[in-house]
Amino acid sequence: MPVSVDTRQALDLKNLSVPPSLHVLSVEAEDYTDWDGEPALRVTVVLDDSTDEEKISGAVVGAFKSAIRESLRAHGISLFAYIFLTKPSEIADISED
Repeated sequence: MPVSVDTRQALDLKNLSVPPSLHVLSVEAEDYTDWDGEPALRVTVVLDDSTDEEKISGAVVGAFKSAIRESLRAHGISLFAYIFLTKPSEIADISED
């Protein structure tokens, strides 16, 4: 089942409160099935390669993940979102393997 238009709108960077320390390039979603067989969303947050993870607190990441989940709920999306942060260079490394 393709990701809905509502989901894409909820994850549009214009609709999210992005902390200044997170240099977010994009937020992408795909349909996902969790370990229990329940439908869910896999949300990938792509950070700029220049982002220094050492300067980002867990509280900042937690707040951003909460903002994503709140935006999804506000757009009528009740699926649980599994949220992952990555960088383009890490995606390229995985693609090469």
